[in-house]
Amino acid sequence: MSQYDKLVRLKEFELDEKRRDAGSILSEINRLTEKKQSLDVSLKQEQDISSSSIEALGQYSNFASRVKKEREIVDGAIAEVEKAYVEASRLVNAAYQEVRKAEIIRDEAVKKEAEKRRREQQMEMDEIAQNIHRRKNTN
Repeated sequence: MSQYDKLVRLKEFELDEKRRDAGSILSEINRLTEKKQSLDVSLKQEQDISSSSIEALGQYSNFASRVKKEREIVDGAIAEVEKAYVEASRLVNAAYQEVRKAEIIRDEAVKKEAEKRRREQQMEMDEIAQNIHRRKNTN
């Protein structure tokens, strides 16, 4: 394995690491979104219960204000985590660009090595041809 292959593997590993980080952040966004939806469902259920009972109506305002505060907290957390996700996505893109650069460098090195071998073989063939030509002319 050449040094260029090792470089590509290292860059691919770093890219995978960044993708895992972004994925965990995205799963946190999903978890918070589900929590927000759960709050909405519980608020709707409480509205239905309070509309059928006067006793529950008095407690509904306290419940609704508490749910509203929780939603604000969750919305703030979602906003923060989304910022982190945007940054993680930027890092994934940068890591992908690094992988591409490493692959291009590796491919160019392989091409140069192949061209060098081709030239060396051609020089050997030319030398053999010259020797054959000299032998024919000396006879």
